[in-house]
Amino acid sequence: MKTIKLVIWLRDRLQLVSMFVLGLCFGVLSLNAQESSQFRSDIIAEYPLGHLDAGKYVLRASITTIAPAGKIPYHVHELGGLRYMLEGALTIVWKDGQAQTYAQGSTYYEGPGENHPSGLIAASNPTDKTSRLLIVELKPVN
Repeated sequence: MKTIKLVIWLRDRLQLVSMFVLGLCFGVLSLNAQESSQFRSDIIAEYPLGHLDAGKYVLRASITTIAPAGKIPYHVHELGGLRYMLEGALTIVWKDGQAQTYAQGSTYYEGPGENHPSGLIAASNPTDKTSRLLIVELKPVN
């Protein structure tokens, strides 16, 4: 019941892209193909959130723009979230030192805590064009 109330509240307040993201995160919009031939919604990623106290967190959708050859410095995530490459590409350096490049249309998850090696560049745009990344994450209410 809480999930339905949350979805209705978010639907009334967030932009169209946020509703798309909610469908991706929670599978709320998914229907069997037999139920509707007008549209289709496929879950592309799903991660358990555990217990969340009502009123202490917000679900935030933001777009990060990275300049050609731009770099994102080391940082720590308080909580995890989904990432979706809207355009361009982004190379992430993971804590184990391995680098992985995500191209347009790719989805990945960054968990809470340190995901990147301390003191190094966490991510960079390997292209000569601007990259845009949709970030959907939980944030504590301040």
